[in-house]
Amino acid sequence: MSERNIELVRRYIAAFNARDVEAAIALCDPSIEYHSVFAGAVSGAVYHGHDGMRTFFGDLGEAWGDRLRVQPEPYFDLGECTLTFFVLRGRGPQSGAEVAMPGTGVSRWRDGLQTYVHVYTDRADALRDLGVSEEELERIAP
Repeated sequence: MSERNIELVRRYIAAFNARDVEAAIALCDPSIEYHSVFAGAVSGAVYHGHDGMRTFFGDLGEAWGDRLRVQPEPYFDLGECTLTFFVLRGRGPQSGAEVAMPGTGVSRWRDGLQTYVHVYTDRADALRDLGVSEEELERIAP
């Protein structure tokens, strides 16, 4: 099993949590397709390319400010794909109430860059789309 892509996911999450937009984009292919349920419209949004990633971070900032962080749980290496279970932790922008939202990220990698990311609110949806069960996967510590 190669942990190269897992290390890249770790670097992306660190850049995300630091809101280092350019460091995050440096880990993305210029033609990335990024499906987010936590930024953009209430039902989520799809962002394309590096400019789309800048828009994603702008939308995220509008919705959450700098109060949202990814707390990774296990990672899974699926070859050209990685699967990450995580909890988004933050404070509501209006209420200040603490929030914790489970999420799952699926990333496709090519030549050390993310080409596709899909963020899910339900692990079962991600596992179904990948055609795997959690029991058959080898967990990698965060």
